[in-house]
Amino acid sequence: MNSAIDTQSRKAGKGRGYKPLMLWSWHEVSPVRRWALVWPREHGAWGILLVSLITGAAVGLLSAANLVPLLWLTLAAIATFCLRTPIENSMPKSHLRPRTQAEWRWVRTAASGYILIGAFAGAMLWLDGAVRLIWMPAVAAFGLFALQAVVKRFGRAWRLTAEILAAFGMTLAAAIGYIVAAGKTGDLAVGLWLLNGLFAANQILYVQFRISEARDARNSSSLQRKRIFLASEAVTVLAILAGAWTGWSPELALVAFLPLLLRGAIWSFRRGQTPLRIHRLGKTELAQAIVFGLILIAVYRIPWEQVLR
Repeated sequence: MNSAIDTQSRKAGKGRGYKPLMLWSWHEVSPVRRWALVWPREHGAWGILLVSLITGAAVGLLSAANLVPLLWLTLAAIATFCLRTPIENSMPKSHLRPRTQAEWRWVRTAASGYILIGAFAGAMLWLDGAVRLIWMPAVAAFGLFALQAVVKRFGRAWRLTAEILAAFGMTLAAAIGYIVAAGKTGDLAVGLWLLNGLFAANQILYVQFRISEARDARNSSSLQRKRIFLASEAVTVLAILAGAWTGWSPELALVAFLPLLLRGAIWSFRRGQTPLRIHRLGKTELAQAIVFGLILIAVYRIPWEQVLR
């Protein structure tokens, strides 16, 4: 029976022109859902991941010989990040769960492709000897993502906490990028991770509070959110100063946060609601991340003690 079905399928395939399974899945899946099923849609998450990775690599890069391992690291990080989307969409409660056999084939094929790319890049990192240096932050990142998945099950009230946990998991790319570029571990790797994590957490709070403000017209709720956000900015400043005092980050690291902190303070002290343009908000957050990364790289790379003499 199965052989008869296979024979009929091959004949049908020949009649339509033979194509690999992935291409049949591609054409049978709706264009609207095709990339939504397998490609990360969170623009902010892309910014957090790539800015963290580039920042850490730029600070730690000592030799052009380390560019090749950084290439494999970038490929592995992107493949791992992308793999989350088809896995999450395959979960029973996902609102983008595949509906047809073609969509299931497309999701499985994409997930397999991400796994193969990530495994290949990981093998190349192993051959370069980088895995023995980065295994600890890599395990920590997976642990934070697993914790995020658990927290998300607690309900919508824990959504913000889950996003911040994921952000600290993604910003471990800064530490890993530094280690691969510099060929060593150290306090600088930890400092870069925490600074990028604090920046990402601030962005997430700002975006979520702005969206909540637009949905809720009550002034009392808006005022409460602004107070919470101001308190979070104060905690951020204290954490940066504590890092400078303990030595895991430079004193000038606070300069990289000034545009972000100023933006948040202006919104917090502004009376009434601020009109929200969601598409513009995404672009401004990406611009903030780029500016932060450039300033942070300059803080670490430029010998300011000599410059300011």
